[in-house]
Amino acid sequence: MKYLKQFIIGSSYPVFFSFYYSVKNSQPKKTYKYYNYTLAAPVWFGVWNIISLMLAEKLNLTNNMRFILISIISSLSIMIIARKLKSYKFNSKEWRNYYIYILLKYVIVWNFVILNIEKNM
Repeated sequence: MKYLKQFIIGSSYPVFFSFYYSVKNSQPKKTYKYYNYTLAAPVWFGVWNIISLMLAEKLNLTNNMRFILISIISSLSIMIIARKLKSYKFNSKEWRNYYIYILLKYVIVWNFVILNIEKNM
């Protein structure tokens, strides 16, 4: 039951809304369909939230350490996936900007949004 709770928190609207908005309105160079993204994003964050709890339990991490670690691991994962799947038609400068953007956004989402949802549930 605790993993279901983690999935629901990770896949909740406050977590992925900003991603939906930016992909819909600010990513003209994307090579994927917005509809597919709307299906994948909640699952992505839900699964990563379960993984983060499992890592925290295994490594005896505090919530702060848990979310710092998972923000780094999950952002690196999406960066690698986006690059390998050629999800965007970016030049090298645009890819660097994307990496910075994703890292910052994941740090904010994991360490503020998800952390606060978990504290209040």
